[in-house]
Amino acid sequence: MILFDVFRNFITSERSSTSLSFVNHSFLYMPALESISFAAFIVSMFHLPTRRPSPPSTMPIKTALVLRATGVQGTGVTRHLLEAGWKVHGLVAIADDARATKLKALGATLFQGSLADTSVVETAIQGCSALFLNQMPSFTDDSEIGEASSVLAIAKAAGVKHIVHSTQLTLNDPDVAVKFKDSIVAPAILEKGKVEQLVRDSGIPWTIIRPGYFMSNLIAPLVDFMFPELRQGIYRTSMPPGTALPLVDPDDIGAFAVAAFDDPQRFGGKVVSVAGEKLSIENIVAEISRKGRKEVKIAHRTKEEMEKESLNPLVAGQLLSVDLHEWVDLDEVRSWGLPLTPFNEFLDKHKDAIAV
Repeated sequence: MILFDVFRNFITSERSSTSLSFVNHSFLYMPALESISFAAFIVSMFHLPTRRPSPPSTMPIKTALVLRATGVQGTGVTRHLLEAGWKVHGLVAIADDARATKLKALGATLFQGSLADTSVVETAIQGCSALFLNQMPSFTDDSEIGEASSVLAIAKAAGVKHIVHSTQLTLNDPDVAVKFKDSIVAPAILEKGKVEQLVRDSGIPWTIIRPGYFMSNLIAPLVDFMFPELRQGIYRTSMPPGTALPLVDPDDIGAFAVAAFDDPQRFGGKVVSVAGEKLSIENIVAEISRKGRKEVKIAHRTKEEMEKESLNPLVAGQLLSVDLHEWVDLDEVRSWGLPLTPFNEFLDKHKDAIAV
């Protein structure tokens, strides 16, 4: 009787008076009705629709291989890809160091090896439709070209659909080869230009990112290599007073890379310069002093000191950066509509790494 009462209440609220009459007459036949499944009775007598389960999603999960995944660029690209719903395969030098452990915790699948380990690269790239190509520069030979050639051949054989290749802003200067042909850093610059051409000729859709001066060079741990006297309150540089640097947070490179992978129609075949702001070295040092709560002074190398240090790649690299600000249009960078981090916010994000 309880079953029938529930059924009658349903009918009276959802059906017409004709249905109610039917129910009242059916009361006489409750012993028979109670032997029938309530849901089956409703379907058979009133043809109520049944809810069918939604079919499982057939949309494939996109997967990208990030080379040098624990570097400052690779970390940002990996994090942004994962946040955007991608699966990430990361090629790392040491799979159990602290940086790699953090990437694994975020959900990345890591493969230990180098770009020279072709079998590892072949394994890591399986199932990947996208590749973030990011190499360490060589100051002595053309190994960067050889490694890139191998990786591009592997990527093509694996069916990769899009490559994002990160190089450097210096290549925007059409006279860079002439300006630095005798510099110790010439191989590191010119080889990247040759790799860019390999990417263009690979037959795989591509996007080239040319980032500015990394903000991460100004905090630990890299600052101890780039500006080893900063902890003693001295920013020693070969750049003349007033030099402006086009600064970029490497994490922003990750946002641009993912945007390119997600929108190949917009970014395909494009060379994209990336910098967040242009700051003079005086303003950079003032901001470090303010955030680090310790005065830092600028010490400019003399001409004689620079000549003595001509074979020092750090000194040569600083000289290379003197006119770097000329080769990026910040309005053009902003026109992509992607996040750009100012230096003061970068320092706030990494306040524990301010090395003063």
